[in-house]
Amino acid sequence: MRERVGACTIEAPASLSRQAAALAREAGEILPRLEAQLGVRAVDGYRIVLLGPDAATNPLTARLDASAPPWAAGFMIPEQRLGAVRIALASRYPYGTIEAVFAHEVAHLLIHDAASGRVPRWFNEGVATRAGRQWSLEDAFVYATSLLTASLPPLAEIDDAFRGPESSVRLAYAASSSFIAWAEKHYGDRLIRDVLAAARTRAFEDAWRYVTGAPLAAAESSWRRESLLRYRWLPGLLTASGLLWAMLGLLTMIGGIRKKALARAQRERWAQDEAAALATWEIDPATGQPRRLDEPGPR
Repeated sequence: MRERVGACTIEAPASLSRQAAALAREAGEILPRLEAQLGVRAVDGYRIVLLGPDAATNPLTARLDASAPPWAAGFMIPEQRLGAVRIALASRYPYGTIEAVFAHEVAHLLIHDAASGRVPRWFNEGVATRAGRQWSLEDAFVYATSLLTASLPPLAEIDDAFRGPESSVRLAYAASSSFIAWAEKHYGDRLIRDVLAAARTRAFEDAWRYVTGAPLAAAESSWRRESLLRYRWLPGLLTASGLLWAMLGLLTMIGGIRKKALARAQRERWAQDEAAALATWEIDPATGQPRRLDEPGPR
């Protein structure tokens, strides 16, 4: 099935038609917000495919599913104007919902349209993560506990971290999102769209300086110093006090409750939609067959 929302076409097998219809309704709000947030409109149409648990064995989706690491909840191939959301993995960090993964991947497409190849991956991923949702307690915990075993990597090295094992990818997402959140707080809500606009005609670091009035290295130094002061003490405190596993359990419980609530709300929306659809039909007394209420005939 296909659902068209603006320049975006959401595609899904029949088994995921409910999820596709629900996402299409949410996309009507998500897409204008992203375009306003990034100051970019899609230059052409693009597709987002919903992949179910059988995607790897389905001949229609196997090749697309194989184009990204198995742990990725979503991915975008901007050159093909094609992205995907793996339904079964949407609740994983750093997303949480199908809508968050969708927003994340569309943000990648819009960043590509705004400044193709002219922004570093950490900026691209940090902006896309922020577009999907806000910095959360889970981010802070992933970020802080990562500092138990690794130093906060320089921004220039975060790009390589995205190509590493899943543990380094988690830190890369948390660190890049942290820097973007810090930068928006210090330089204002227009930072992202202004940097993207400037990067169309300038090298990224020149675009950053043009928008903020400060070199990127200075911003990174301030962010690093504040991050270490804010988060480095947390893992040590938790470890020393024996609260680390309790916090992990609490976060897991909170995450589970949140996911169940989101799933329940989604099921309720589907049930309401089905009830509304059924309310437009009746059994024709003459033929015994279902018909729409707006069709002519005796009642």
